Amino acid sequence: MDGKGDDYIKSLLLSIAVVITLAVLGNAFVGNALTVWYAQLNKPWYLVPLWFFLVVGVLYYIMGTVILYRQMHKIDESHLRKAALVLTLIMLVGNEVWNYLFFGLQSTFLGFIGLIPFTLVVGLLAYTLKKIDVFSFSILLPYILWLVYDLIWAFSLYMQNL
Repeated sequence: MDGKGDDYIKSLLLSIAVVITLAVLGNAFVGNALTVWYAQLNKPWYLVPLWFFLVVGVLYYIMGTVILYRQMHKIDESHLRKAALVLTLIMLVGNEVWNYLFFGLQSTFLGFIGLIPFTLVVGLLAYTLKKIDVFSFSILLPYILWLVYDLIWAFSLYMQNL
């Protein structure tokens, strides 16, 4: 294989490794909070079932891997590409920080508040990707819609469990 093909494979493997590592670390924060603490919370009527959250989570990690890969293998092309790479990494880490705030600390308040800067980072990533990588921007858009829903249910969850 030529050098460029090797670089693509290295970028892909590194992207997968980063996302899996973060997912494992982030899910370590959850522990039994999902089945014990979260299960006992008062929930808004429009909350999607748990299986739907799991599907969104899997799709999120796939999306994150694809976006990370696409930015990594083109890192030296522009300052915007580098910014997109950094924002992607912040998004991936930020998701796991949210797991800690919500599940690890078992706090509906911190879960809601933590979504605000996280959503801003994802919005900034989307703005950057729109300029340099329309495909990555396109696969991020449904997640942005999910974050709008996420903010609404997280606020309701907080209010119903004061």
